[in-house]
Amino acid sequence: MTKFTFPDYRSSVSLGEGVFLDLLKGVEKMSVQLKPTRENERMIELDILRGIALFGILVVNMKYFSTPYLYLEMIGVKWWDDRLNHMVKLIVQIFFEFKFITMFSFLFGIGFILFITRAQKKEVDAKKLFKRRLCFLLLIGLLHLFFVWYGDVLTVYSLLGFGLLFFINKEAKTVLKWAFGFLTIPVLIFSPTLFFLFSQLDNQQFTPHINQIIIDSTKYYAEGTIYEVFLQRLTDISFIAQGYIFMMPMIFGMFLLGVYAWKSGIVEHVHQHIALLKRICLFSFIIGLPLIVLTIWGGQNLSQEDSAHYLIQFIAQTVSGPVLSIFYITAIVLLLQTKRWRNVFSIFQPVGRMAFTNYLMQSIICTTIFYSHGFGLFGQVNDFWGFGLAIVIFSFQIVISHFWLRKYKFGPMENLWRRFTYRT
Repeated sequence: MTKFTFPDYRSSVSLGEGVFLDLLKGVEKMSVQLKPTRENERMIELDILRGIALFGILVVNMKYFSTPYLYLEMIGVKWWDDRLNHMVKLIVQIFFEFKFITMFSFLFGIGFILFITRAQKKEVDAKKLFKRRLCFLLLIGLLHLFFVWYGDVLTVYSLLGFGLLFFINKEAKTVLKWAFGFLTIPVLIFSPTLFFLFSQLDNQQFTPHINQIIIDSTKYYAEGTIYEVFLQRLTDISFIAQGYIFMMPMIFGMFLLGVYAWKSGIVEHVHQHIALLKRICLFSFIIGLPLIVLTIWGGQNLSQEDSAHYLIQFIAQTVSGPVLSIFYITAIVLLLQTKRWRNVFSIFQPVGRMAFTNYLMQSIICTTIFYSHGFGLFGQVNDFWGFGLAIVIFSFQIVISHFWLRKYKFGPMENLWRRFTYRT
């Protein structure tokens, strides 16, 4: 019988044995291909940025967890306006609002194209795996949205994520053009729409309606039954969904900026683009600083009868958020090129590696603190103490993430996500 010699094996084998070994090697290759990202393939900078973004998101979300701020903002009501709480509000507005949700969106875009690139190198169906990944994210997002907290962003990310599939094979410059196109939609299209809606708003009917929702939400979240909390959550979802409509183009635009950053080689070869990153860092700061000043000015002069200030604040905040998030990203990445700052920021890496788990954990902890099934402190924690509580919760997550990853390779939700994606 004809004999064949395989380079991977030292002995010659018969034709029948050769066919068997070919099949065996094929199965082994498929098993290797379908494995998730190994620990030594991770990019430390991305994990650190995710961890920082999670802290910023928690700081902003705290007022929505603890008070009916969603409605207070609509009618310009402030529950705590003493000097200390006013200062904390300004700090959150200047340094946190719209900056970290856009940063997280940027990182989601990088995560998408990084996942696709690695899957393609392993010669598997990258699109199919990513769709499966998004379906799991959507499922968890919907459960989180309807049964934990109305401010869920996972549902939005998963739905918008399917749109990224159209940009897999696009050139970097094309992706960049689309990114800027989506980022300008809120200013060019939504701003006139908002101005018209505010000008047509009947405050005599709208304000009493919102005031009643504020009373109901405070009562039900603090001391209501599970069913009453669920019904109030449905009301909140109906309101916040309208806000997400205006945010979606900005989120998707940041997705695409993340895709561009990878395709252009900036993320993968940081050392070769230091000069470019420095220019981006400087220009984003120069552009973002006056916009954030304008945002604060618009917010300080808000009144129900003056729709112009709402419009000014919306435009300034919508533009300054992405611009200053780019400033944060580039500044942090540049600092991470030095050993000293890398050691300082390394504390955020475990939290970023478990970003999915920690995002959900923040909601579970906060709703337990503020809702009736836990301590029922809804409406009783002001801005100052809410900021402090965010620091305490995130510090707890740093410790938990550190100890968890000493024993396990992935966070609990990350592990489930990978099992669902790779069916292993």
